[in-house]
Amino acid sequence: MTAPIGTGPVVVGVLPGLAPGVIEVASSIARRIGTTLVCVSVDASLIDAGTRSDGSVMVEPIDPDTADTTPRGLSDSDEAAVRAAATTYGVDVTFVAGVGDPSRALSQVAEDRDAAMLVVGARTGAGRIAEFFTGSVAARLTHQQHRSVLVVPVDPVGFDAPLPWDTP
Repeated sequence: MTAPIGTGPVVVGVLPGLAPGVIEVASSIARRIGTTLVCVSVDASLIDAGTRSDGSVMVEPIDPDTADTTPRGLSDSDEAAVRAAATTYGVDVTFVAGVGDPSRALSQVAEDRDAAMLVVGARTGAGRIAEFFTGSVAARLTHQQHRSVLVVPVDPVGFDAPLPWDTP
């Protein structure tokens, strides 16, 4: 089933130490389609343990020796970089800190806000190896939810370099 494009914001998934190009592309698209930007960071060390009767979300750490259940969002400097990029494009931005599986968290924010699309960056460095074991967030989003997903190259290697999964 194909769903119509949402009328809400562009939702962009970001990691700490974010890649500015991803934010610039997301901000540019938001401006072009006349919408806002929602910047989502996901703390994968915490899980969504369900919803209480009052509607609040129960958050639990994956590590039972950790007592902190506050999702780690972006640093002040990362938020400032996002705000600067959004301001350059004349786009309003809001921040959401999610927990658990990044693809599920991004998809839920997109669904809750009727997002026009999702934007994520391609993984680089050690993140490429992690994708081999945990799966690509971008690939999971394109197969497990109905919104369009734009994957922004972060550190392209060119056609002559080996791909991460081809390197011994």
